[in-house]
Order: sequence, then structure tokens, then C-alpha cells
Amino acid sequence: MGFRHRLVAAPVAARGDAVVEACVRLDTAAGYLSGGLTGDLDSLRTGFRRLGAVLGEPGNERTVRAALDRFLGRLPTDDGCLTVTIADWLREHATGPKDLTGPASAAAARVAPQALMDCAGDFMFTQDWPDARERYQRLLDEYPDDSRADAARKGVGKAGLAIELNRVGGLIEAADSMDSGYCGKPAKYSQAPAYREGRIGAVFVGDTEYTDKLPEEWRTDTARASLVVCAGEAEAGDVVETCRYRDHDGRIGSVRFNKLAVRVKGYALRTGKLVVDRTVQLGGESCPGVLRYFDALPSRMAVTPSSGDVRDAFGPVVGR
Repeated sequence: MGFRHRLVAAPVAARGDAVVEACVRLDTAAGYLSGGLTGDLDSLRTGFRRLGAVLGEPGNERTVRAALDRFLGRLPTDDGCLTVTIADWLREHATGPKDLTGPASAAAARVAPQALMDCAGDFMFTQDWPDARERYQRLLDEYPDDSRADAARKGVGKAGLAIELNRVGGLIEAADSMDSGYCGKPAKYSQAPAYREGRIGAVFVGDTEYTDKLPEEWRTDTARASLVVCAGEAEAGDVVETCRYRDHDGRIGSVRFNKLAVRVKGYALRTGKLVVDRTVQLGGESCPGVLRYFDALPSRMAVTPSSGDVRDAFGPVVGR
């Protein structure tokens, strides 16, 4: 419009200027809303505040709603977790007249269930089990009648088992004595095979000086084990025999040979409960022809167990 139009039709020209200004402000608001789609919640807040300001002026209801609908129509994003963040903000923090907050809440309810499933799936892929379970559980809590509820329940169960297995695995790695790691704080893995007396797959932890000599077929990995066997340090067990030796100075002395006594505790992995608590005794070679020692002739020594002796001692613990 030129000067002549403004002079002849000033009221109409003024209304036209107001419309142009409103459109510019709406474009600016739309830019902030677009920034919100990247997760910039401050930008999202600014966009809604500017929409509300334009809506507060008579005659802008339809144009504001059109701008809002264009923004909401871009949901969901390609990132499920980002969409959850935006939907949460739209439902809980969007401010302004009901003409803004109402459609925003409706859009959040429309996209949130699938976004929660997608976000949980992403966390499952990255093995972030607690966050995955939290997203699945949110869907069940907030949208219990959603068609995805059954899949979410399965997801909660799967993530929960993964959390259990991850915790158990960490405890087993940390168990280097009878009081540390799993041996100090036994935990359950609900999907472990049930413990039954007989031939079972076991994980051996604690002091593994002798359990390391057990056959590989007695062992299994944590995910398939039904028993966690904690072994303590070997101590003197029953006396086997006493033999006489000549020391470095030519004097005759007696040496008593003892079995090796090892305290053993076994925990059923499915429940984390103690099912075996005993002391096993390892036999072995005693009274060798030549006795090697330092300083004075010892009065007591341990037998030297073979691999067979170790198997015989630990076999009853795992049903072998």
C-alpha cells in the first residue's frame, strides 16, 4: 500500500498492518517451536509464550491455531526419547490459554505411548536396562489400556531379568573371598535353572586355588548356572599320617601331614538362597621321600592334592 491508500482508507490500512505484524510474530514463534523439536525446551517455552501473546489480541485465533497445528503435526520426531521429552513438556509445562494447552496435551497423549516404546527399545539396544524398564513401566502406568500394554509388560520383564543378571555378574566378578562380592551379598537371577541335587552347572568363586583345577564340564557361564559355589582359603584338616625326617643338622624329627580343609557355601542362583554349607577335605600325597623346606623342620605340612583328589572333594557339592 502506498501513501494514497493509507490517506483514503486509513482504518483498513491499519488493520492490514496489524495482520502483517501478527504474521511476522507467528513466524517468529514458529521458529522457536521448531527449535523445540530438537529438545531445546527453552526455545519451546518461548514459542508458546509468543503464540499466547498473539492469541491475546482479538482476531488471531485461527491463525494462531494454524501455527500451533503445524508444529504439533510434526510430532513424533524420529527419536523416541526426544519425543517423550517434548510430550512431557507439552503435558506438564505448556502455559497459556486453553486454546493452546488443550491441543498440546492432546498431541502429547497421541504420540507418547509409541514414543515410550521406541525410547525403551533404544535403551534395550544399548543395554541401559534400568532406563528401558522405566520407560516400559511408564507406558503401563500412564496408558494402561493402550494396545501396546502387553508388549510393554514383556519389556518390563525382559529388562528386569537383564538388570538381575547384570547385578549378579558384577557380584560374581567381585567375589575373590568368602566375604566379598556375591559370597558376601548373594543375589537372585530369576531365569536361572532351578537348583536340584544332582549334576548341575556351577560358577566357582572366592579362593579358586583348587576349584580352578576342576573339570570344565562342571562349569558354566553365569546366565546358565544354577549354583554359585564360594570357596574359602584352605586350612589344616584331618591328620593323614606322621613321618620322620632328618633335618639339616642331622637330627630326627616328626612331621604331621594334614588334609586340606576348605569351607564351601553354595547359593541357588534362581533364589540367591544358601543351599550348601560344608567343609570339604582334600586328600593327596603325603610323606614324600624328600621333604623340601626352609629353616627348621616343620612340625606340620599339608598333603599335595592331585586333580583327582580335588574332584573327589568337590564332586559331592555339585552332584558329581
